[in-house]
Amino acid sequence: MKIFGFYILLTLLTRNPLLALVVMLLILFLVERRFIGLLPDFTASWRRSNRVRELQREVRVNPANAEAYLELGESFLQKGQYEQALSYLNRAADKMEDHPLFHFYRGASYYQLGRIEEGRAEIEKAVVINPKISFGEPYLYLARIYLQQSQDGEKIDNLYQQLLQYGSPKIHYLAGSLFLNYNDKEKARRLFRETIENYQACRGSLRRLYRRWALLSKVGLFYSK
Repeated sequence: MKIFGFYILLTLLTRNPLLALVVMLLILFLVERRFIGLLPDFTASWRRSNRVRELQREVRVNPANAEAYLELGESFLQKGQYEQALSYLNRAADKMEDHPLFHFYRGASYYQLGRIEEGRAEIEKAVVINPKISFGEPYLYLARIYLQQSQDGEKIDNLYQQLLQYGSPKIHYLAGSLFLNYNDKEKARRLFRETIENYQACRGSLRRLYRRWALLSKVGLFYSK
């Protein structure tokens, strides 16, 4: 009712019902992004594309810029263009042998292209160099690989502990969903609860950032009973 009243007020102010609707939706979107955070960030793709163009100009001017190739690899990995991601990452290989993110992004690209063993080797190398990288996402990839390969229970248990220790609320939720798909309800519930507890302990902007994953984890807990 309040939203409808706000729409009527905007219509009176703008004298254009369509313009009033557009303005109201824009305001609601900005409020949602600022205080709630359940909707995806629709501007992220646009910002990423602009950044990719900047980096491509940079490597044309300076082909030796390994950091730019690394960031390009990450961007194309996030866009789902795995061959392109791998192409840029390989151009940085000579200077990135000890860089954990390089090995993670290359391993993730290999995995998405179906080159599972190459992906596994790269991601395992990444977490050896730095166990804390990327908020636990490398362990999520390794969990998928180990579960697909039916690795022994001890190896999966160790990986599960690393997920708990290093994962962000988002990674905890995704890992919980993964274990639930493999019918390991105990691990799934623990990961879902971890997401909710981390969210409850947060304040300010972090609550907005983690709210979506906490709500999804509550749904996950219901289905993992």
